[in-house]
Amino acid sequence: MELAAALKKLEEALAEHYGWSAHPYLREMVNAAVAIKAKRLGIAPIEYSQIAAGSQSELLALVEETATSDSYFFREPEQFDCLRERVLPELMLGHPPGGKLRLWSAACSTGEEAYSLAIAFHQAKTEESKQEVEVFATDVRNRALLEASQARYRLASVRELDEQTLERYFEQTSRTTVMPLDKFYTVVPDIRRVVTFRRVNLLDRLFWKGVAGRFDLIVCANQLLYLHGTAARQMIVNLTNSLREGGYLMVAPSEINLINSSRLIQGVDSPSFFRRLI
Repeated sequence: MELAAALKKLEEALAEHYGWSAHPYLREMVNAAVAIKAKRLGIAPIEYSQIAAGSQSELLALVEETATSDSYFFREPEQFDCLRERVLPELMLGHPPGGKLRLWSAACSTGEEAYSLAIAFHQAKTEESKQEVEVFATDVRNRALLEASQARYRLASVRELDEQTLERYFEQTSRTTVMPLDKFYTVVPDIRRVVTFRRVNLLDRLFWKGVAGRFDLIVCANQLLYLHGTAARQMIVNLTNSLREGGYLMVAPSEINLINSSRLIQGVDSPSFFRRLI
């Protein structure tokens, strides 16, 4: 078997278990990770590709190496403005005093998006608002979730935040190493405590049975774009079914055209938001 054929088999395994498409970006990342891991193990890339394609644990190890993204707080400012000014206040009005809004960051990476949701809720809440919030955050990568749970970030992750937000929602610390002084921004405890992290493979059918109709808002951004057609369509159905009536789905601006309005979910006059109707 030639290397190209072995990589093709590996892509098929990633598609089956994680829904990945043969997107050029993913293909480049997979090829690079295969070369690195093969060298580390002292075997040929073709041999490693064959091993990984037939091993659940090695597939996950490969996903840990390749599913990376540039994540930072309030990544889409226009969307988060809409959350604070329209979506979250509307959801709070629909809940009884003392109730909890349930928000879900479906592919939370290293946690910036999940904590952004918790901060946005806090910013949107008024003295008259008596609701609380819980943020459920999931990702398939253990390494990313470990970083997320530590809630400690470098300047690149908070680069879009103003000084007022940094002072209210982060504690700044520094440490001296052999390198120049490192500055870290740690999310404050009252925001951290409302966020729960869990490892989830979104292609796991059993997982979806436990979250039907549960969430007021789901953010699933920059994921649908990298799924093959069948997986993306099923993902949209599952996400829709996980919303309560009147709940919102937020996707990345580049993913709007992947979602077709139906009797269950329709686009609204807001950037990249869809709403469950019934």
